[in-house]
Amino acid sequence: MIWIRKPQEQYGTYYFSGKFYITHAILNNFTPNDITAIYIDIQLFVRESNGADYLQVYINDQGDKLYLIDQLNKEMIDSGQFEAEDNYCTLMFAHEY
Repeated sequence: MIWIRKPQEQYGTYYFSGKFYITHAILNNFTPNDITAIYIDIQLFVRESNGADYLQVYINDQGDKLYLIDQLNKEMIDSGQFEAEDNYCTLMFAHEY
């Protein structure tokens, strides 16, 4: 299955650098290869773009729409006001949001 990242609506300083979580619905509906492809894509994108918006949207040819949401941006992480466990991103179906 091929996933396409939609253009982001805003620039941001989110790096999707924390733990990577997926919902049960994602786990039950997609292969590990599909999930890994999305994670690799976002990692490459944030490196090339020097950051991204906190919300990234992925679609596939079957009409599935996924959200990948990051919790902390660079400024929040650098502030020291958050614990390491606060730094995570979550992959979910759009309808789960």
